[in-house]
Amino acid sequence: MEDFILNLLETAGNIDFKFVWQIFSYGLVVFWFVVLYWVWLDSGERSSNKTVRISYVILVAVLNVVGLLIYLIIRPSQTIEEIYWADLERRYLKYETAELGDCPKCGSQLFPGYTYCPDCRYKLKMKCPRCKVYVDKKNKFCPHCGQELRKRRSPEQESPTKEVMQQQIQATKDEAKEVVESEKTRYSQRGGLAMKIGESIVGGYKLIFGKVKEMFTKKEEGEKNQEKENKSSTEKSADKQKRKEKKKREKKSKKSKKEKSSKTTK
Repeated sequence: MEDFILNLLETAGNIDFKFVWQIFSYGLVVFWFVVLYWVWLDSGERSSNKTVRISYVILVAVLNVVGLLIYLIIRPSQTIEEIYWADLERRYLKYETAELGDCPKCGSQLFPGYTYCPDCRYKLKMKCPRCKVYVDKKNKFCPHCGQELRKRRSPEQESPTKEVMQQQIQATKDEAKEVVESEKTRYSQRGGLAMKIGESIVGGYKLIFGKVKEMFTKKEEGEKNQEKENKSSTEKSADKQKRKEKKKREKKSKKSKKEKSSKTTK
């Protein structure tokens, strides 16, 4: 056992710690490059603007850990995937509640499947002359058979030109791009070592700040409890003081009554 410990100390003394420090520093540099790559990927999930993404990477590269914390605080909280699913849910709910509303004539509440208002008999739907299916009165064409239900105001709009269609498509693209740019998001792409390292850093960041928040909440709760205890103790002391004063007044009143009765007897 002694020989083993001596050999271990001898080998530890022969280690070139300068070489070990160089390896450690190289590993740290590589790790930080991986973190910068993760920042680039994560910012790509949340911003389609390359200038913003480059500024995030420069912020983290210059300020190091402080820059990483600043990035985690100021980065957009949602990705385009989350916005997409939220918008899809909104559209689905809109579809489910499309026939819910109020009568445009009397204001009574309507439910799905109503053709006439149950209170004022206002006609809510019209029958298609071809397929005989009731459809919304606002429709220009029947959604079931394509029959024209009401004439358009201008005959030029019946068959839109190629240019008009391209303008409509471009307007739709511009609207989608504006939504993405306003939210600074795009579809998320997860995977790879950089993403795992970045997610572990974010998890540690959330854990640390959660502990700090929990500590502050506990401290605030303790202060509130202490204030309540101090308040209750002061109230108790005030009640005791009032009782003492009341007893003193009663004793004085009794004493004065005795004195008065003794004077009357004399």
